[in-house]
Amino acid sequence: MGEGSGTYKMTVDKESKIFVAFAEGLFDLQQGGSFCNEFISSAKGIPNQNEYTLIVDVKDVKPSSPEVQTALVNALSLYVSDDFVFKKRFMTRLSSAIAQSQIMRLAKSIPDFDKKLTFVSTKEEALSKL
Repeated sequence: MGEGSGTYKMTVDKESKIFVAFAEGLFDLQQGGSFCNEFISSAKGIPNQNEYTLIVDVKDVKPSSPEVQTALVNALSLYVSDDFVFKKRFMTRLSSAIAQSQIMRLAKSIPDFDKKLTFVSTKEEALSKL
């Protein structure tokens, strides 16, 4: 535990109505849990959430160890949760092919993941689709 080098930041842009959940690096279980908690509190603090677009910018997240994958499934589930009513939902593809294949494998266990969220190459690509 405590071996993760991951960093994250939640940004709510009230002017453009965009919520960006940014993460990069290697996450341990504790960091994964902290990311999810901060995502929830940030998302719940957005008034008129249905007017906002969610962009999950995780291009440079590294592959997760097996014990961290539970936290990863929790995070993926949050992005498409019906508890949040974002207008659109985007997620960047991970630059690591291993990490991206992990995401795709884990997302298969989440109902309607691919229907509720659109993968993009970059945050800028997501912005161009608004």
